[in-house]
Amino acid sequence: MDGPAMITQCGIPPGDNFTYHYTLEQAGSMWLHGHLAHEISDGLRAAFIIRNKPGAEPYHYDEDYLLTFEDWFSTEFADRIYHTINPNEAFPPPKSYAYGLVNGINGNVTQTLKFEPGKMYRIRLVNMGDINSFQFSLPGHEMHVIEADGEYSIPYAADGIDIAPAQRYSVLVKAHDTDAFNYQFNATMHANFIPASPGLSPRVYTGKIEYSAGAPYRDTRAFYEKPDFKWLNDIEMQALDGQPAMIPTRKLYLEIGNNLYSTGQHLDHINNITFAMPN
Repeated sequence: MDGPAMITQCGIPPGDNFTYHYTLEQAGSMWLHGHLAHEISDGLRAAFIIRNKPGAEPYHYDEDYLLTFEDWFSTEFADRIYHTINPNEAFPPPKSYAYGLVNGINGNVTQTLKFEPGKMYRIRLVNMGDINSFQFSLPGHEMHVIEADGEYSIPYAADGIDIAPAQRYSVLVKAHDTDAFNYQFNATMHANFIPASPGLSPRVYTGKIEYSAGAPYRDTRAFYEKPDFKWLNDIEMQALDGQPAMIPTRKLYLEIGNNLYSTGQHLDHINNITFAMPN
């Protein structure tokens, strides 16, 4: 019971409610969002964390942090889509440049993550955004990815993670043995199909990793310049349960494109068929 309103199910009327009943079959970092009238773009979204039963967690960690990433627009979707599909306006329209939120507030002032020397931390990274990806890194620390989209994996060492909309990851981070320095994490919001524009796209956000309130911040500028900087390549990840890939029994070929139609609009299509709302 999920999907676009009026296609897979009716929408929930304003002021009404609807109760979902389902059986949990796996633990992990999930999220939920509205589908009607592109409500996700206007903020109807939230993280949904399902935790293991006591004793069932495959990895040890002392504390669990959640970082949600969102792109926030200054105008509602209904206004932006009008300008986006108008063939007489340039793309992207000025109002399509978003701001980044981390845990629901300005990405540069989100709450501090407090670390204690020697402890192990799990950090859940959830991109609840509409169209923008976020590149996450934690200079001065080692990250080991242990979960992707709700599935546990064999630890994968990475310096940075590019998180597309709807993707979720968990990383294990071992705190340093001393509280002599504080650090910053980085979350750069970007969209490859939006031309780069200084101050608009990409946008760089930083958050605090605090070991001690009075400690100075470690200079980690060289972190991004090292020749062996490794971005996560999720194709290389391996499931923790070791289940082999399923053998396909049929093949489907989908041609995805965008054409200029006689209406003057550029429309996306799948196998040369554009979307049309049902009657």
